[in-house]
Amino acid sequence: MRIKIQQFLFGGTLFSWAIVGQNIGRAFIKLGHNVEFVSTDGIQDKYVPDDLKDFVKKAPSGVYDCQVSYTAMHNFGPYLKWGKKNKFGIWNYDGTVIPPNMIKWHKFCDKLLPSSDFAKDTFVKNGVPETKIVTVPHGINLDEFATDKKYPLRTKKSRRILLNIATPHRRKNLKKTLWAYGGAFTKDDDVCLVVKANLKKQKDSQFFVDFNKTLKDFKRKFKNHGEVEVVTGFITNLAELYNACDIVFQMSNLECWWLPGTEAFSAGKLVVASRHGGQLHYLNDNNSLLIDGEIVRMRRNYQYWMPSAHGEMFEPDVEDGIRKLRQAVADYDQLMDKFRPNMQETVQRFTWESVAKQIEGLCV
Repeated sequence: MRIKIQQFLFGGTLFSWAIVGQNIGRAFIKLGHNVEFVSTDGIQDKYVPDDLKDFVKKAPSGVYDCQVSYTAMHNFGPYLKWGKKNKFGIWNYDGTVIPPNMIKWHKFCDKLLPSSDFAKDTFVKNGVPETKIVTVPHGINLDEFATDKKYPLRTKKSRRILLNIATPHRRKNLKKTLWAYGGAFTKDDDVCLVVKANLKKQKDSQFFVDFNKTLKDFKRKFKNHGEVEVVTGFITNLAELYNACDIVFQMSNLECWWLPGTEAFSAGKLVVASRHGGQLHYLNDNNSLLIDGEIVRMRRNYQYWMPSAHGEMFEPDVEDGIRKLRQAVADYDQLMDKFRPNMQETVQRFTWESVAKQIEGLCV
């Protein structure tokens, strides 16, 4: 088939959308399809993987047998108009109440492909016909994680905890995530929190936090805090950063998949994460340490486009986060022995090849 992937891809926007789009297209190429990538956020050479350079187009042309786009729903119309069938829109809404004026845009795709049943349920509750929706989980690039190379961190601490936040959305709960680390460890502990962050200023700033300010506030609150190392530069292969760490951590209020979780499993790393959201599609008590909490009202500046008084989110318990982080460090070897079989099974189940084959199976 002639397949087009049109969305944010190679312009350095650094959303997970680009990772997903690139890897789905890469998997389609391996399956023998003719794939074209059209990047809607521009093209910067350093963000174009070498193996995809020959497949990049400046604009769509002609008719495609299949079109895939991971983008907000209002883009489905212009991005998926280059063919009459097999138009697949991928999207997840990081909230519980989707703005009503966005729901109508599902009519411009043949199938809406959220990445988890959690995300699917949100669409159904907000009025998208269930017959229009198919859950297609995100995958793992096993080739990317076949490397033994380690990113050269500055820290000399033995146990490294990775907080891979990319873009600092408010829903990632960064203040209380840092509080959990600050409550769990001091500078005398042989532990370092490695934060991978994109500090690029965002257009819709009300939905994002100033990470530098958040980190300064943390350091003022926890005078004797454990070591923190911040990594901000572009890393061609993130597997090298995972390889340099031992534990992957988050305390988000809401995620519809959370790519770092499956990436952590691919690198053989222990996961500590919120017991809520799309990550429970693959995280459980047999492969990770899950942080308890409660459902609360979602604040207005956490909700994209149009806030609702009925929006909900998960509030992780900071004290449980402290306990789970300490447990992860103190009992690391025993926990890895317990979790490793399920982690490895999960890695084999969620690959980009399986994603491409699932989409291929939806084609008519």
